[in-house]
Amino acid sequence: MKKIFLLFIIFALGSCDAPQQNPNFEKNVELTKAWFENWENEDLDYLSSKIGESIEWQGAFYANKEYFTTKEDVVAYISGWLAAMEDINYEPENFLPGVDPETSLPNGSVRTYGYWSGTNTASGKTFRGLWYHYLTFNEEGKIINGADFGDATGLVMSVMPDQE
Repeated sequence: MKKIFLLFIIFALGSCDAPQQNPNFEKNVELTKAWFENWENEDLDYLSSKIGESIEWQGAFYANKEYFTTKEDVVAYISGWLAAMEDINYEPENFLPGVDPETSLPNGSVRTYGYWSGTNTASGKTFRGLWYHYLTFNEEGKIINGADFGDATGLVMSVMPDQE
């Protein structure tokens, strides 16, 4: 009887499923890495090509209370960053799986924490700050949902040219 009970416990424990990863997660991590590499390269054409026509993007500035909902608005947001900064570098701390907000199941999206650094074009002042981003991709590998979380307003204020 003890052997049957022991076999039952072994079978029960062995049949427990570990949380399953979304099959698109690893592919989307590679897309995310390429996204940030092309920020560093300041390749606006590449970045624009990876944004879906249907998009929701939350900007990091205090004034960005609403999502950007057009590709043109997201490209303009990115373009502003690229015009204002040089030697941009993203040092990721990690790439983590995201979940569907309604089901809490892995949906293939990617979350990342990391440090942005660079130099303000106008002042020559450098910056380094911790940020959080999430990116959700469609079947074609285009971003359909994303956000930047960090102190964008404080960053810009800290590297502004000095008043004369």
